[in-house]
Amino acid sequence: MTAEKRLLIYMHIPKTGGTTLKNIIKKQYHSKEVWFHMEKDMIPKLKEKRKIDQLKCVGGHCWYGLHEYFKRPYQYFTILRNPIDRIVSEYYYILRRPHHKAYPQVQNMSLMEFIHHFPLKSSNQQTRRISGCIHEPDLDLAKKNLQNNFTVAGLSEMFDESIFLMKKTFNWGDISYSKENVTNNRPSVTDMPKDILSELEKRNEMDLELYTFTKELLAVKLESLDSDSKQELEMFKAGKQD
Repeated sequence: MTAEKRLLIYMHIPKTGGTTLKNIIKKQYHSKEVWFHMEKDMIPKLKEKRKIDQLKCVGGHCWYGLHEYFKRPYQYFTILRNPIDRIVSEYYYILRRPHHKAYPQVQNMSLMEFIHHFPLKSSNQQTRRISGCIHEPDLDLAKKNLQNNFTVAGLSEMFDESIFLMKKTFNWGDISYSKENVTNNRPSVTDMPKDILSELEKRNEMDLELYTFTKELLAVKLESLDSDSKQELEMFKAGKQD
């Protein structure tokens, strides 16, 4: 597979640092080579507005299986997040944005009500997306897809390491960034009531296991870097802390 022919598919899982990552991606390609609205119902609009053969990277809040719409070699990449923290962040993100399409429903809901009323958002969403099984998440399939079809699967909690691996894997240039779309002034998970934490843990057993699995895969990739790349990574991380 040549770098020119492959199509990179960025699976943007909500509240995992996706807006920041998209800004990094935009720096790597010409505007005609990128499309970031890849929910399946956007495919017809994509065909109307863009020459598909020019695209090098597409992305969006998509599910595994999007590659079936393209007759090209493909590589997925994504970033996951601790599922409990991700759901809490998404709830407060919606609650503070009246323009969000879910805001009219969420504005008067408690977090527990949100969890019960939005099962696709609050129950194993990462496993659902990565397995491609929306209504019946398949953990084994999600793990298999991560191993075989995701060239890089990073973590929000290891964002610098994750985008550095993408830089090396996809031959990117500048990956400097400033954080975007951050949900500030929200309670930390450690401050959550025990009944809410218990409910979230029960509803996200697969996502919690998938998160651990992803962390293990990421550690192997980082360890396999050559000594020069490891030194470059440490310099990059140190630069972000300055």
